[in-house]
Amino acid sequence: MPEEDEITHDTLLRGRVKLLQPRHGFRSSLDPVLLAGFIVPPFGDFLDIGCASGALSFLLLAQDAMARGRGVEIQPRLAALAGQGAEENGFVDRYHVVTGDVRAKGTVAAQAFDLVATNPPFRPVGAGVLSPLSEKAMANHEVTLTLSEWMDVAVAALRPGGRLATIFPFDRWEELRGALEARGFFVTRSRAVMPRQGEVPNRILVEAGREVALAQHQPPLWVHDGSGFSAEVRLMLGEET
Repeated sequence: MPEEDEITHDTLLRGRVKLLQPRHGFRSSLDPVLLAGFIVPPFGDFLDIGCASGALSFLLLAQDAMARGRGVEIQPRLAALAGQGAEENGFVDRYHVVTGDVRAKGTVAAQAFDLVATNPPFRPVGAGVLSPLSEKAMANHEVTLTLSEWMDVAVAALRPGGRLATIFPFDRWEELRGALEARGFFVTRSRAVMPRQGEVPNRILVEAGREVALAQHQPPLWVHDGSGFSAEVRLMLGEET
């Protein structure tokens, strides 16, 4: 476990969710908040691929008291923080953290989950600036886990009728959809995310399943409104009721 002075104690949902994060290294962005706000409960048994320090998992567990989850994280420091966070949030009976490579045999049971939710590393190596900090580089760039690899894991892990949900760069939307369809999955819901109303989207929220269905393309979500977060994002953060 990292030394106390190396971590910060943060909260989400107005203190309902506690999050331990490295003071210097990978820190959670708004993406898991947006994804957790997009996925419709109940979540059943879920898998969080690349759970980092647990933000997405904890938000799902807080929304659905019956949900049970497993987080897999390859970086030991982040996995340790997720484990401690589960204890501090009172989730230890409903959540298990695995430290390891999600691609490794035996890490994830086949057809065991109702939902796979992931905020994966989504910048290809060579795109954008690769952080000199390995923890940030692995979390943000496809250094150890590519789109194809995490999707193979997700598809194998889902039970029949299960859902896959992710947040991904909008400029890779067609690549994401093609990768899903190549594995027999089809988009059931999607929502573009833009920094401000009327601007070009920079993220896409996607839910997919094995059943062919008419996709619901929801109205865009804008993150900022004026000088702060939009009302909808504040609601996701628990700042409005």
